[in-house]
Amino acid sequence: MQLLPFIFLIGLLNVLKIGESFTATDVPSIETIKVAGNKFFLSESGNQFFIKGISYQKTRQEGELYDNSKEPHYIDPLANPITCLRDLEYLKELGVNVVRVYQILPTANHDVCMNAFADAGIYVLADLSEPYLSIRRDFPHWDTELFARYKEVIDAMHQYDNILGFFAGNEVTNSYINTDASPYVRAAIRDSKRYIDEQNYRQIPVGYASNDDASIREHLANYFVCDFDGSGDGRADFFAINVYEWCGYSTFSTSGYRDLTSSFSDYPVPAFFSEYGCNTVSPRPFTEVDALYGVSMSKIWSGGIVYEYFEEVNHYGIVIEKKDGQIVKLPDFDTLKSKFNSVSPVGINIKEATPSPRVTCSRPDELWNVAHTLPQTPDTGKCECLRESLSCIIPENRSFEEEQVLKSLCEDVDCEPVNGNGKAGKFGQFSDCDSRTRASYVLNKFYEQTGRKEETCSFQGKGILVNPIGFVDLDTKFSSDGRNCLSLLHSNSEEPEHNFDKSPPTKVTPQSNENSTASNMDSSAPQNEGVAGILFLSFMLAISPLFF
Repeated sequence: MQLLPFIFLIGLLNVLKIGESFTATDVPSIETIKVAGNKFFLSESGNQFFIKGISYQKTRQEGELYDNSKEPHYIDPLANPITCLRDLEYLKELGVNVVRVYQILPTANHDVCMNAFADAGIYVLADLSEPYLSIRRDFPHWDTELFARYKEVIDAMHQYDNILGFFAGNEVTNSYINTDASPYVRAAIRDSKRYIDEQNYRQIPVGYASNDDASIREHLANYFVCDFDGSGDGRADFFAINVYEWCGYSTFSTSGYRDLTSSFSDYPVPAFFSEYGCNTVSPRPFTEVDALYGVSMSKIWSGGIVYEYFEEVNHYGIVIEKKDGQIVKLPDFDTLKSKFNSVSPVGINIKEATPSPRVTCSRPDELWNVAHTLPQTPDTGKCECLRESLSCIIPENRSFEEEQVLKSLCEDVDCEPVNGNGKAGKFGQFSDCDSRTRASYVLNKFYEQTGRKEETCSFQGKGILVNPIGFVDLDTKFSSDGRNCLSLLHSNSEEPEHNFDKSPPTKVTPQSNENSTASNMDSSAPQNEGVAGILFLSFMLAISPLFF
């Protein structure tokens, strides 16, 4: 007997049963989580909340077949009721109260999974990014495309009371060589928090998950909570670390946990382990669970998230999902279950919480040299208007690598308007536009500077000429939010040579002025009359054989 159809049927029946119990007026009641001082608390009882979590993210396997016209390149585990309800029974048995989900599909319906998890007392920490839309450590930007993704996830998930918080980044800066990426993450935190406020959503915490590089760990932790110019602009609501120091039967002292805990003893926001569970010893004994929820650490840390639920090629999983959909427990499952069920950290009530003090930003040194000026909030309207002003663009249907375009052209073109420098705190006026717009801007400048030749615009088949005339009356163009493009681009322009003028020059001869973006047509009245006369004479000559 084949099990797959049977399992599918059982899962479908469970989905229908769960769906009936979670109507729009009958949503499971679960207390929201709030931050006070440096701890998490349940909003109604006021009791401190400790995270007993596990990473819950299935990934596509190499060579896996799927319909990419209908499905994304990632898997959202909360968008599939059959599998999430199947897994929920194991998560409840395990004793977790939080799952971390790295990739959310904003357009999917999450009601069944989120409501079922809420009914089981399980909260969700969700990453706002996804693999192809995230802040890159080696080529960082905070732009309109990324911000749109973040807003879409917030819009999709904010209504669920069991959303504990959002990660605005994960291990973006992971070494002293890419510390300049951190301002972009802090800007993402700032703008995500502002967006939540602007939409009148519940104050859902937004924070960051860092790696555990001892050389920059304290600098990173300080950077995301310190005050820039006396303000907390972009301050993280929580700070988490992916920690793999404790392996096998290590101890609080030998593992490095003692030093790590000491360095966070007076941290102003909740701190927890966003990943843990070293696997150099297998099966894992998870002896660190006793320490993490014990007296010494629970005063400082708000718990942690074990990596991970599904077994993948890196061998951190506690269950295997077979091809027929069955779940098979690995030895790590029962060990972790036993550990989770044996710990009961003692916390405080929210009435005992003390306000967090303001934190002074640490001084730069040879390993940490990051500006306290953040990138601007991405402005979609401005970038729409910028695209309207361009004659040569890279269209949506053509693939490209922005780094390749910039590397090829920035030796000849000033690319500062689309670039940023996290160390210097300088961010070009169009650096917040999406990568296609940034690359199109640079290609358009190259096209203008090299005589406005169509073959120059092509640039190895990537660009197309959309406006050979070169003149756009921006005073008649408006962004999608109703702002005038001419005013918008003038107010944002730091380039005196960039032509955002609404009036074309009286005469332009092609290639006579390589920097001109205006029309090559002469619009004077006498010239128009001359053209009309020539056309009339040509017409009379053409029809003369009919009469003579």
